[in-house]
Amino acid sequence: MKKYPNVSVIIVTFQEYELTEKCLESVLNSTYKNIKVFLVDNCSDEKIYKSFYKKHKDNKKIEFIRSKKNLGFGGGCNKAIEKINEGYVVLLNNDTEVDKYWLNPVIDYMEKHPNIGACQPKIKDLRRKNYFEYAGAAGGFMDVYGYPFSRGRIFYTLEEDEGQYDDIVELVWCSGTAMIIKQEVFREVGLLDEIFFMYGEESDLCWRINHAGYKLMHIPESIVYHKGMGTMKKNPSYKKVFFHHRNGLILLLKNYTVKEIARYVSIRVLLDGVTFFYYLIKAPHNLNWLAVIVSYINLFFLLPQIIKRHWQIRKVKMASKSLAPILYKKSIVFDYFIKRQEFFNDLPFYKNHR
Repeated sequence: MKKYPNVSVIIVTFQEYELTEKCLESVLNSTYKNIKVFLVDNCSDEKIYKSFYKKHKDNKKIEFIRSKKNLGFGGGCNKAIEKINEGYVVLLNNDTEVDKYWLNPVIDYMEKHPNIGACQPKIKDLRRKNYFEYAGAAGGFMDVYGYPFSRGRIFYTLEEDEGQYDDIVELVWCSGTAMIIKQEVFREVGLLDEIFFMYGEESDLCWRINHAGYKLMHIPESIVYHKGMGTMKKNPSYKKVFFHHRNGLILLLKNYTVKEIARYVSIRVLLDGVTFFYYLIKAPHNLNWLAVIVSYINLFFLLPQIIKRHWQIRKVKMASKSLAPILYKKSIVFDYFIKRQEFFNDLPFYKNHR
């Protein structure tokens, strides 16, 4: 690559010093020559923020942004995105560590393909580096009922990376764990939607990028290691369950056409009901069953905002393009838990995405 476009890496942190420091160190050790880091502190304790500032205040590659309140992942990222006027924007979780060559293949590919709006690196487990990681693995897909899955990860099954997904393929969504977006795309589709707060805002952004006519791609030569939920427990936290159920429905209600909502959302609600009883019977003390109920109550109060967003999207010219054709037509929940299709290459549409 003869020219190195500006790359702005956004790292949002809240009460995490050591993890963020390791992430920051790995980014600064990247071989890519034209890089700047926006470190967004989401209202951490004063002591933690001052520790970052004292250590890095003289580093011209780092710009500090501090929020007066916790804005969530999307809100924190937006504070930095608003300051970036050119080049590429990278959303990077603070519990990641990047390969030093991670940016070069992505930027090189995107420079050669102007129709690409965003890309995702291969995301692997920081603790078991030969395995894919839960949050994105080798690229994101989704069924028509709004349940996400990835090449290399479906629900609780994480595959070992044996080179089976070392190809560049089109995706439905890129993981916010590590996602590279052209800055000009934000001018066209808008910022991350802060109604999600955490979990799902990158999927919503990717739907809008798709609506605008851009493609999203997986670049396997770019590697990022993520600590996150690499050993995903089968009894996830109350907060995680709440956001996943609520935000999954927000995504569908906001982005689907009225016809698609009528066709798919009722089944999604039914599947959520099955999940509710699973949590209630399997581990009632975890209160994950209650998180499902509370997610629907909260969703009800958010409906006016969701409806407003839905019709705003309908007014956009490219919104007439439905994403349903590139979504998995069956239920990934049924195929995984009932048919025991636990690997991506077990799925009927695998041949079209390899």
